Amino acid sequence: MNQLSKVSNPEPLSSPDALLADGWREYPDQFKRYARCFYKRFDSPTRCHGNDDKAGMQLKISFSAHEGRESLELELCGGLKDETWLTILNHGLPRTVDEVTALIPRMLAIWEAANQSPEAK
Repeated sequence: MNQLSKVSNPEPLSSPDALLADGWREYPDQFKRYARCFYKRFDSPTRCHGNDDKAGMQLKISFSAHEGRESLELELCGGLKDETWLTILNHGLPRTVDEVTALIPRMLAIWEAANQSPEAK
């Protein structure tokens, strides 16, 4: 059973594999075959409308490398109450996992703000 994670100051993580030790799960993404993708659910007052049977919100961290350059992306995708979908993608991120995971509260705040707008109700 998946347990939801509380957002806190995460311990510094030194590599993508360290995410596994922090409770993230690695799964392939059919649209990002070039990347290693890790997923984890976090506490959030508002659930995804399309997956409201699951508590919290799932975030994804993608690691990719091309011609010796590495990049990280942080993504949240969820259904709003008006039955539209929102993808929040943060890229051009710092190069360390601990700096990227520190951005998770901001992603969840954006999700909550999108759900509070009059258009989302």
